[in-house]
Amino acid sequence: MRVTRPILAAWTKSVQHDHYFKQAKKTGYVSRAAYKLLEIQEKHKIIKPGGTVLDLGCSPGAWLQVSCQQIGPRERGGTVLGVDIQPVVVPDKFCDARVRVLQADARTLPPSVLAEYAPGGFDTVLSDMLQFTSGVNDVELSLELAGTALHIATGYHFDLYGDALVQQVGFRHTGFLRPGGALVMKVYEGAGVNEFIRDMQRYFTKVARMRVDASRSMSREFYAVGLGRKPPPKAPA
Repeated sequence: MRVTRPILAAWTKSVQHDHYFKQAKKTGYVSRAAYKLLEIQEKHKIIKPGGTVLDLGCSPGAWLQVSCQQIGPRERGGTVLGVDIQPVVVPDKFCDARVRVLQADARTLPPSVLAEYAPGGFDTVLSDMLQFTSGVNDVELSLELAGTALHIATGYHFDLYGDALVQQVGFRHTGFLRPGGALVMKVYEGAGVNEFIRDMQRYFTKVARMRVDASRSMSREFYAVGLGRKPPPKAPA
């Protein structure tokens, strides 16, 4: 029997996925998602030694582990704050006292709460948020969550009920991502994604799309990476 290229590619991806699952268990990461962030970090250097990291949708904690590793030893300083709608226990391995978690819905998280945790803002904002769905509205829901992350990072505001993604300068805040910082968000390919990426470009010197090897074989997910946040505009008087 001849194996077609699509079937062979799917099989190869499945083997890779199984490899990452086994490797995470062997290494001590709480999920294979750790390898997604490690791959992004290797290419784009989004987390800096001694930096401050905000991890949105942090359950079960693999990105907390990687973030704590990447900010370096304790004497370098740094902070990692995880936010998730469900309770999360900070993993023992690879994490230390610099890692904290907050149970909250990122979509309704008051800016004052983040200001309390990080008065000077964050150097990196990560979002692996994903809603549990039937697969019907995955793209729309992924854009809603990515828009939430972009809003937290930059103050961006988006219209959930229309096709247009709009900016309202001065809406609530100008973001918690420091100038020069990086933003990473999970997004599903589909209608509206190109417009969303164009909106990201208003805020960053470079925006890249990245597919990672540790993603599931049939997944449409990719990561939108914003590098070098531009200084926020001054709020109107």
